[in-house]
Amino acid sequence: MAVIIREVRKIDGEEEIVKVYKTRRLLTGDLRKEAEKFDQFLTKKMEDIQKEFRNSGVLALKGKKGKVLKLWYELGKQLKFVMDTTIVPAEDRQYVWRALYDHADELAPGPISERVRRNPESSHFSYCYKLAQFPWEFVESAGDWTSWSEFFDRSETKNDPRIIAWLGTKAKDMKKAGRQNWLRPLTKAIHTEFERKDTTVFTNEELFGKLEILILKG
Repeated sequence: MAVIIREVRKIDGEEEIVKVYKTRRLLTGDLRKEAEKFDQFLTKKMEDIQKEFRNSGVLALKGKKGKVLKLWYELGKQLKFVMDTTIVPAEDRQYVWRALYDHADELAPGPISERVRRNPESSHFSYCYKLAQFPWEFVESAGDWTSWSEFFDRSETKNDPRIIAWLGTKAKDMKKAGRQNWLRPLTKAIHTEFERKDTTVFTNEELFGKLEILILKG
C-alpha cells in the first residue's frame, strides 16, 4: 500500500503543496492508483465524521476548555478503521496518522507540528484513538485532554505499551474509589520512577507491581 501526504515544497523559488507517496515498497503504477483511491476514501471518511459531529453538536466542543475531551474521545472511536489491517496494513499505519491532517478540516486540532512530521505515531489522531480504547467514565474522571495527551506523550508509555494496557485494567478500581483528576500526578510519578530505566526488561508481574505502588501513592 502507498499513502499520499501533502507537503510544502519550494519549486522554482515558489512554495507549492505537492503530493508525496509514502510506502515501504517500490512505488509502481498500481500502488499510485491504490494510493489515490485511499486518499479519496480518507476525504470522504473525514467529511462524514465532521458532518455527523456537527449535527450532533459534538464539534461545537472544539476549543472549549474542560469540554473538548468528549470531542477527541468520539473522534478516536471513529478512527478505529486505521487499526483495521484489512484497510490499512500495519506497516503503513504511521503514514495514515500523518495523512489524516490533510483531510481533517475542522477535526484538526491545529496546524501539524514538526514533531508529528518526524514521528506520525505521536499525532493528535493517534492519541485520540488510544483515548477511545478506555471507557468514557474512566477517561472523564482521570483528567482533561491535556492530561491524557501528556500521558501518551511520555517516553515511558511510548517505549513500553504495557503501561497503557495496565492503565486500562484500572477502570473499575478507580470508579469504585471515586477518584478524580488523578492521571497527571500518576504520569509524573511514572516518569520519575522509570525515566532512566528500561521497563521492557521487567516481566508483566514486575512492571505492574511497580505501577500499582505508584497509583496507590497518588
